[in-house]
Amino acid sequence: MLPGPVFHIPFPSKDNGVSTEQALKALERLFSVEIDVNDVACIIFEPVQGEGGFLAMETDFAQALRTFCDEHGIVLIADEIQSGFGRTGQRFAFTRLGIEPDLILLGKSIAGGIPLGAVVGRKALIDNLPKGGLGGTYSGNPIGCAAGLASLAQMTDENLSTWGEQQESAIVSRYNAWQASNLSPYLGRLTGVGCMRGIELITPDGNPGTRQLAELLGSARDAGLLLMPSGKSRHIIRLLIPLTIEPDVLHEGLDIFERCLAALA
Repeated sequence: MLPGPVFHIPFPSKDNGVSTEQALKALERLFSVEIDVNDVACIIFEPVQGEGGFLAMETDFAQALRTFCDEHGIVLIADEIQSGFGRTGQRFAFTRLGIEPDLILLGKSIAGGIPLGAVVGRKALIDNLPKGGLGGTYSGNPIGCAAGLASLAQMTDENLSTWGEQQESAIVSRYNAWQASNLSPYLGRLTGVGCMRGIELITPDGNPGTRQLAELLGSARDAGLLLMPSGKSRHIIRLLIPLTIEPDVLHEGLDIFERCLAALA
């Protein structure tokens, strides 16, 4: 549980129609109406939202947020648990935004599927923790740490870039072909960045295709492909494929997705 009250503002992204100006106005209102800026310990953000539908944050907002935190002594924390380690074309997604956070939250890809998480931060913050200020009841598991070291040894910048570019090219080119051929009236936007992508389903009148996505999940599962929904209305399929997937397996999955999408009634 998080201590104290937690406040939210809209997430600015070209994928959801929320502009940087709107998000900054919401931030200004938050600190003028709801809470004193001196009572805020930290601001947490995802460079690319995970459960929210793979929405990529606007660069100018991230830079304004960094400046705001510097001016008011607020710790800026980047949640890279889903977006880290090559998913967006860089080792970490925040580098695309041209900023450096104070703390980074890591997990998932860090150990190639073995449960492992990490908090990485500025020396001035990490070294000033009181004794017992950072720990857990099951931390430092040797198997998880060994898996993490082995995974990191493979995650060179060159490998991450190559794997990410191959996936991004396959996903984007296939999506563009579906759009050009009018494969389905329910095919919406392609969200995200790099190979961290979401495919939106919408109804012909522009509403979230929640029912259609649920049907797609079922038909894809029956055909041997497991998919996961995301987005506030659960109408965005998220593609977060293992970076080391074989090309033929990747294309097989996209083929199944294509057939199931085309068959939606």
